Amino acid sequence: MASTQKRLIPAWLWAGVAVIALAAALALFTMDRRSPPGASFAFNVSDYARISPKDVLFRETQRIAVNVPHPRAMAAARDGSLFVGGENAVLALDAEGKEQARFAVEGTPECMAVSPDGKLLLAWRNHVEVWDARGTRLSVWPDLGERACLTSIAADDKHVFVADAGNRVVLRYDPDGKLLGRIGEADPARNIPGLNVPSPYLDVAFDAMGSLWVVNPGKHGLENYRPDGDLLSSWYRPGMDLAGFCGCCNPIHIAFLSDGSVVTAEKGLSRIKLYGPDTTLSGVVATPEGLQAPETQALAYDADPPVKEVAVDARGRVLVLHQPLCAIFVFEKTDDMAPK
Repeated sequence: MASTQKRLIPAWLWAGVAVIALAAALALFTMDRRSPPGASFAFNVSDYARISPKDVLFRETQRIAVNVPHPRAMAAARDGSLFVGGENAVLALDAEGKEQARFAVEGTPECMAVSPDGKLLLAWRNHVEVWDARGTRLSVWPDLGERACLTSIAADDKHVFVADAGNRVVLRYDPDGKLLGRIGEADPARNIPGLNVPSPYLDVAFDAMGSLWVVNPGKHGLENYRPDGDLLSSWYRPGMDLAGFCGCCNPIHIAFLSDGSVVTAEKGLSRIKLYGPDTTLSGVVATPEGLQAPETQALAYDADPPVKEVAVDARGRVLVLHQPLCAIFVFEKTDDMAPK
């Protein structure tokens, strides 16, 4: 009987082992708490977010309410009228921002443009649609596939240029939607570096002379192309100072004034700047404070920038589509308003 009796560990001994293990774990936890990094190691963008008033060349003169949820696309027509695309709707506004008409669409357009003949070119993530200003859909262009991510569109008399951030290319179409060519793909023989697009931001715009410019966001600059895809010129400004573009990929939007200056919008450090025709920084259009974009936004990798589009209207005003506030901010040069 004694030979088959099991020797059991007393319960009080198990309890003691558990208490010791818990105490050891607590000690390791408290001992592993490290002091915060010194100031030189902390990620602090406050110095770069602050902008001196002397560098601000524009001021907000009007704020136009946009009565559509999640406004994302905007275009200025040659006659001064504006169009805004949001969730399931496109609005037509006059030059003062008064709503003139609206029509229903399916979903939310990612970007839009007005062709020289007054047609609306609306781009969804993977395709383009052509509408007239009264809200009649005229055509639907071919689906570009799951990888496509259309982010910008620009049209002149002969071509429609569509930026596809997903495929890192700008597509050249004729006005009827026939694909004519691809712009921006790496080609060492033509001295084309290739578009570096780390996030879904790729913008195209015409300058005052009608020449095509494409943002190369990963290289922090702009490239000027012929319609056939030949690279004419380029300039890049990587850097954390006011004259540079910082982060993974900036600028995210561009628009040109009639004198050849270019307006640029950035994410992370949300700010809008103006560069002269010689590519040097002229000054600031809108500060982070003016865009109601706190510097803490720059800390978030996936922060959605408030500015969804910039444009220049027929009067030379800079228009900024602010999605969270469902509004268009109108900026004008301060010198233009000085007493004469």
